[in-house]
Amino acid sequence: MKFTHIFFDLDHTLWDYDLNARKVLNDLYQQFDLQREIVFGPERFTEVFFKTNDTLWQQYNQGNIDRDEIRTQRFRKVMAKCGAPGFEKTEAMSEYFLFNCPRQKATVADATMILDYLSKRYHLSVVTNGFDDVQCIKLEACGLDKYFSHVFTSETTGHKKPSREIFDHAVKEVNAHVSTTLMIGDNHSTDIMGARNAGITPLLYNPRGLVKSDCQLQIKTLSELMRLL
Repeated sequence: MKFTHIFFDLDHTLWDYDLNARKVLNDLYQQFDLQREIVFGPERFTEVFFKTNDTLWQQYNQGNIDRDEIRTQRFRKVMAKCGAPGFEKTEAMSEYFLFNCPRQKATVADATMILDYLSKRYHLSVVTNGFDDVQCIKLEACGLDKYFSHVFTSETTGHKKPSREIFDHAVKEVNAHVSTTLMIGDNHSTDIMGARNAGITPLLYNPRGLVKSDCQLQIKTLSELMRLL
């Protein structure tokens, strides 16, 4: 099939959320002197954060909570699970994380190379459930913003993946057609199912092979796109 437009997810697909977040969380652990407050070291603290954050984002993607609840409750829940439920600096921790994390520059392996290759052949856009201000900062910080003419977020469109409306909006705005549009992402529930809901061809980025999906197009490295596209 001949594609003209490619939609990319951002976090975990192009921008290395895990690596960037781990760096900031390690700095945060030292900055707030958490070794005095909890029995967990920085590695265990980070793992608690990831599990808590994943749960909150699942609830957000399902429409059960809003962005403010993620931002205000995330570190309260983390500190409670670390044995410090009454810690008074969770709001400051949230502000520290929200400011510093999006400004980290690590990208998924081969992201710059593949976007440089694809941008000469296809119209590229980002479709993300992230928040508008944060996602734009990430793209600018890591230098990937120059490859995308549009960034569509759940916040600005009013719809979250896997809802077809966010994809319908993106297709209309870039003057594409669903039959010649490809969606690339790492999440089966939001990226793959969302693309299918909109009649768009999905491609799963599954680097560790841990995501269970019946998606026909799957890759473990972004460089494989040079062979497929």
